[in-house]
Amino acid sequence: MGPSIRAPFRAATRNGMNTAVSERGADSGTPQDWRMETRGFTLLELCVGLALVAVLASLAAPSFRASLRSAAVRTATYELMAGLQQTRGTAIVESQAGVLCLADTAGNCRPSGDPASAWHVFLEGGSGSRSLYTRVLPRGVTVRGSRASIRFSARALAASPATLTICDTQGVAAPRAIVISQNARARLAAANAAGCRA
Repeated sequence: MGPSIRAPFRAATRNGMNTAVSERGADSGTPQDWRMETRGFTLLELCVGLALVAVLASLAAPSFRASLRSAAVRTATYELMAGLQQTRGTAIVESQAGVLCLADTAGNCRPSGDPASAWHVFLEGGSGSRSLYTRVLPRGVTVRGSRASIRFSARALAASPATLTICDTQGVAAPRAIVISQNARARLAAANAAGCRA
């Protein structure tokens, strides 16, 4: 007689079905062997994985901090540049001299050379000055100026020449500068870190 076509005998599982029993599980005998093969991570493996994540995070933290500080200085520079352009435009529209002064957070203009944490815009007219708005710089960023205030004429053909240096108080990010020429043009320029320590 030829070979049998019957399936080989396999050990049954608890519920009587043998479809879930593998060849290895049927041959290995004890339930402990089956449990050892299906276990997850050990505590030691988990600790090693967490240690690797901590090392990588500590390596990335300084560069992440530097990029955040650089972004804050860059944002303050562009906001101040926009404020200068807006002051100039408002002076033209209102036919009055427009002034941007370095100020504290309350909007009080500060003397020249002192670090300021905000800037204030107002119009000068025959009947006095009219305050327009105050903008506060991001935290940890200050601005110093060769002049305390920059004045744009009503015809916008002249302005007080000045250099504004935007500084990171933590000294992480490189400073930036805005140079205002006598013909009321503002441009970005390289800044010296010594200007932030003056």
